[in-house]
Amino acid sequence: MLVAMKAGQLVLADNAHDKTGYSCPGCHEPVILRRGRHKIAHFAHRPGSQCQLGEGETAEHLLGKRQLLQWYRQRGEQVELEVYLPQIAQRPDLLLIERGHRVAIEFQCSPLSLKRLRERNAGYRQCGIGFHWLLGAPYQRRHLQGPKIAQFTQEVAGQPGLLFWDTRVGRLVVRRDLVRCSFTHGTGMRPVSVVKVQTRHLDSLQYGRGGIAARQLLAKLPSRRPLAACPLVCHDTVPTWPLLDEPVIIWRIRVVMALTRLPIFYFWSQARWQGWLMATVAGHWLGFACLDPHELRSGLLGNFTRDLLREQILIACPGGYVLFRHPHWFASVAEKLNLLVRGGLLSVGGLE
Repeated sequence: MLVAMKAGQLVLADNAHDKTGYSCPGCHEPVILRRGRHKIAHFAHRPGSQCQLGEGETAEHLLGKRQLLQWYRQRGEQVELEVYLPQIAQRPDLLLIERGHRVAIEFQCSPLSLKRLRERNAGYRQCGIGFHWLLGAPYQRRHLQGPKIAQFTQEVAGQPGLLFWDTRVGRLVVRRDLVRCSFTHGTGMRPVSVVKVQTRHLDSLQYGRGGIAARQLLAKLPSRRPLAACPLVCHDTVPTWPLLDEPVIIWRIRVVMALTRLPIFYFWSQARWQGWLMATVAGHWLGFACLDPHELRSGLLGNFTRDLLREQILIACPGGYVLFRHPHWFASVAEKLNLLVRGGLLSVGGLE
């Protein structure tokens, strides 16, 4: 940790001169000043201490906190380092006053579970404190999967995003580019190209390794149709933020399969349709800790509903929706790919 108590005053490690006489602001145990030519000045508990404040801090974490303190002060912000909050026994890396409200700034460099992150955020909410989580190098170096992206997703300028702090250059990095379609990376692909990639991936997934979910769906298909021969409406061609623990297209196929088991002219009220659609995704939502995902989830369900309406699989009527026709499955994967290659689907399914 970068601050300690001495004679009733908080002392920054960079400004400390005496080697002894310091105590932890949280547990009040004696702490030791450590500094060196290649070591960032900081305070450490003596061996055997049970206090968790500052436990296992890496050099990157210490450097990042110091950089962030300077960065906020240079911007004219009112900020304090490592303020201990006794009512919840937590100490954010920095405590910022933003538009008259307290905001905890956490620089996360080590692994942190979803459960623990939610507990930390619940503590801040209990104190009426907002929070921002900035991720360090370990999170920047690895290819982040959906669960970890969702865990640290925050609202950044009205949009979902991840915040990183780069200690190499002392700079804040905002990533909003993590939206994707099933089996693709990033954005910029034409919808027809997305459908081709997804079709080929479904075909290989069904018969290759790791295709357990695909084979489970296959067993429920009428006439054991290949998954890759699924209707066009199953393809998610608009990139979305990671929300599910499975590809969106797998969820859409599951919904379409459920629709084929219902009679034509089946009616849902709008509330019943939302409940029915939510039931198809139950158990597959990713866990969020820093953002209420309600709007993102509603967007995912709304996009699919609009696609079903556009294809006239559903028809809107006063008070709800009617199943107007069953989705069309292709006779084979080859038929579907041939049409895609020839461009025969450019005007079908909103792919133009």
